Amino acid sequence: MSTNDVPGYKAANHDALAMGCWAEHEDGSLIFVESTEGGRVVYSIFDREKQPITEYRDSMAEGAFKKTFSWDPKSPTSEKWTWHDKTPFPWDLVIRAGARDGTRYASAEDHLTAAERIRRSREIHGQPVDPKDIETRFDQIGEKAAAAMIRGLQRAIEKLPPGKGPSRKGKR
Repeated sequence: MSTNDVPGYKAANHDALAMGCWAEHEDGSLIFVESTEGGRVVYSIFDREKQPITEYRDSMAEGAFKKTFSWDPKSPTSEKWTWHDKTPFPWDLVIRAGARDGTRYASAEDHLTAAERIRRSREIHGQPVDPKDIETRFDQIGEKAAAAMIRGLQRAIEKLPPGKGPSRKGKR
């Protein structure tokens, strides 16, 4: 039998919060309790509306978890979850929603690129790049002049005595 109270929140329900308990929301979101140890609850929330499906993992003190995820019809901020403690978690709903094989990161921070981590740590913000600021010397002198410089360097290298210049093996 399902209830809108987290298992163990109300003694009258004669149930207990344990690993494997789960809840569903009318918007399709799911909560899966992964662990209940040392007075803490480790859980994942699956947002099936996001593509690809998104999993948020967190932990809370058990009392706070029970209060947060139990429905209080008198509270305007309370969310109504339907809790299940005697049926298996519906992994097929997660898989059909687009869950993919692969690495399961411990934190959203693990998904960030190195550039994003640096940007966050330095609190820097992106801005448009002015091409003149990154122009190379090659761009400034022109393609023909650069090609002439390269040919001149090649002739000078070829005039060096053997053993003084780059290896001539593979020369065309």
